[in-house]
Amino acid sequence: MPFAQGQVYSGLDPFADRAVRIYEISAGQAGFRPGSLVEDVREGGRASHPNLLPALLDMASKSGPSFLVTSSVKGVRLDSMAADTGLTEQGALHIARVLGNVMVYCWKSGLKGLGFGPKSVVVAQEGIRVASIAESRLLARAEGRAIEDTASDIAAYSQVLDCMVELCRRAGGKAVTLETAALAIKNMGIGAARQIINGPLEEAVDDGSGAARLTLDSGDFIFKESDSSDDTFYVLEKGLVQVVKADGLGNEMFLDFTRPGQLIGEMAVIDKLPRMASARVLEPSRLLVIRGENFRTRLGKLDKVALMLIETLSGRLRQRADEVTKLKAALGGNR
Repeated sequence: MPFAQGQVYSGLDPFADRAVRIYEISAGQAGFRPGSLVEDVREGGRASHPNLLPALLDMASKSGPSFLVTSSVKGVRLDSMAADTGLTEQGALHIARVLGNVMVYCWKSGLKGLGFGPKSVVVAQEGIRVASIAESRLLARAEGRAIEDTASDIAAYSQVLDCMVELCRRAGGKAVTLETAALAIKNMGIGAARQIINGPLEEAVDDGSGAARLTLDSGDFIFKESDSSDDTFYVLEKGLVQVVKADGLGNEMFLDFTRPGQLIGEMAVIDKLPRMASARVLEPSRLLVIRGENFRTRLGKLDKVALMLIETLSGRLRQRADEVTKLKAALGGNR
């Protein structure tokens, strides 16, 4: 199908068994430079977020058409969502939270001028997905939108909020909270709008059992690789956390995502060694903080053989993480 600067095709990568979208950009299009396409793909590769789709390949040409291949999902794009599909305010607020979290994560990763807009957001069976930075910038340039800085990102986010308010109205629903957030971003900035969308964060409290709760925002680190264990580990109650580890050259390698109900940092409490990886918050999160002393008191009820088994498993997991990091580095990075 045509788009403002050429043609776009949908297909399947048979080798990776994944859906892809291929943009063919005609030579000489206003606002398009082949070098910017290469730079957009390279910069976008620095961001690894579960809701952000990756760009896969760029083929830039000064004389003929250029091509961008980017990952895709089957779903409904926000700008083309039919009124009969319906968009409740609860659903719209969820989209706003996801997109806001992705934006803040990208900013804290040193990226700005993201180009995200209504065409970037897809409501898919897998959840909310955001088009790759390279694809979003390409679409933004085709629409004549500025994408130079953080201010342009905030303007685009405001455009997404306005789009969802209109979709809620078309579906016959109310969007009071969303309208308030859309007004707040124009008058008081994105911080005020995100506070309305996300709701107040719970303060850290002690539950009287030796555990406390901690709330962190996107981009914050729970701990970093090689930090002392502080005899503490965590249970994720709400949010999403990314576990990463540096290779021998200092490049960041993705290891895993931690979701609600899972443990974070338990190995350092068991074997009392420094943190083997870094844990970075991707979405506003709430964690249960557990002191190692209380944990070991419970473990003390087990026999020595069980304790030895736990320590042995911890050592093997550390070794496995090191091996995975070395293998990823040998393959050329996160894959």
